[in-house]
Amino acid sequence: MKIQNKILSIVALSICSQSAISIPFTFEGRSLGMGGVSVATADLATASWANPAMLTNQRPGDDFSLLIGLGAFVRDDEDLISDIDNFQAANDRLNATTDPTEIANISNEMLGIVQGLDGKDMAVDVSGIAAVGMAFKTFAMSLSVRADVIGAGTVTDLATTAAEVVDPTKNILNLEGVVATEFGLSIAKAYKIYDRKVSIGIKPKVVDLQSFIYQESILNVSDASDVFDEGVKSDLGTFVSFDLGAAIDFTRSFRLGLNVRNLLTDEFDLGVAKLSFETNARMGLAYHNRYLTVAVDYDLTENKPLLANPAFENLKTQYIGVGAEFNAFDFMQLRVGARKNVASGISDKAKDTALTAGLGFWLGFNLDVAATVTENSVGAFVQTGFRF
Repeated sequence: MKIQNKILSIVALSICSQSAISIPFTFEGRSLGMGGVSVATADLATASWANPAMLTNQRPGDDFSLLIGLGAFVRDDEDLISDIDNFQAANDRLNATTDPTEIANISNEMLGIVQGLDGKDMAVDVSGIAAVGMAFKTFAMSLSVRADVIGAGTVTDLATTAAEVVDPTKNILNLEGVVATEFGLSIAKAYKIYDRKVSIGIKPKVVDLQSFIYQESILNVSDASDVFDEGVKSDLGTFVSFDLGAAIDFTRSFRLGLNVRNLLTDEFDLGVAKLSFETNARMGLAYHNRYLTVAVDYDLTENKPLLANPAFENLKTQYIGVGAEFNAFDFMQLRVGARKNVASGISDKAKDTALTAGLGFWLGFNLDVAATVTENSVGAFVQTGFRF
């Protein structure tokens, strides 16, 4: 089995096996299709994750919503998997020859591959969501659950000479995974202030955490079953915090939103490093009418990945996203958008603009599908539900 299949199965399946990417700001199908924007555009079904204040901005006549969705994302900005595959292929050739000249040439080839691994990483994120939203005369609320399976891999302790490329203590593949299952209760209320609608929302939440860590030389990376046995699995316990959201309608069509996550912070000791929950903030501005919604979101803070190993610092994000939704009489919605990671200290390929697109249908129930792609990453989300 090639290293591509090994790494993807190890990073994704090994951590999935512990539980029933989470990432600071999570997507769902509608927002993903619109470039990730949601802070000022979410509705009763999606506000639990985007901005709890937006619970009060449901569609006219919608007092109840149910949403269930599943998404997956894979990112390999620097072709790390291909490099490891090439390294193992060269090692196979090295083991098959006794010619001193060929041994030297292959060893130097492997050293060149290793030197190119510095700072490279890849990541996967699998997300499942469910929410029930209810709107009443004076307030709105939502019960939500979200499970994020975050995994990442990188290579450290790199060889510096041709002789070290076959040293099993060098070129260590670090795999780390976190399963974060979040249970939340969102409550929001709208007020009239200077003839403007101002909504305030709060979301108390409990997050259950499990982790997986595996380290092995890329010479000896084996199949997934061996990794399951040799990796270190930990039940980290729970994290309790709350999110706070606000939304201001300047006019009937222009709205400003703000979502602040994890106002209570915490960290978990994994032995060699610490996994931290930090406070993050995102702002959004939207224009909307019956047929068109246009919005922009911006992360006010850099968001570190929910991983403990400092080697994954390059996976941090700070997104700016723009998106639009065209509504055809509530029967079908066409969504397009783009988002860019503007965090400092990340690779140039990690800054590539991701294009997104999605479709929504009302077939007696909602069906939303969306996808995003760059040169070295891909993701998709599908969700369904109903409202009345």
